[in-house]
Amino acid sequence: MVDIEGFKERLASRIAEGKEHGISDDVMKEGIVNLADIAVHFFSANKPEEKLMKELWEVSTEDEKKVLANVLLRYGKQALH
Repeated sequence: MVDIEGFKERLASRIAEGKEHGISDDVMKEGIVNLADIAVHFFSANKPEEKLMKELWEVSTEDEKKVLANVLLRYGKQALH
């Protein structure tokens, strides 16, 4: 089972670290897109949710990937407040 709250807290921690080092939201979003481009190659085809995420990512345009990265960044920032 995936620990969503733990993920959100770790994500928020990394966002806070980035902010402390002067990394802009745009640079973080670019990093999220790049990381996801790599991560989808490690998703398991045996897990339906991972297979779906991989397929959705692979059919997404670059603009759509940026939108998803923005949503993920916003999601992590919620835990900062």
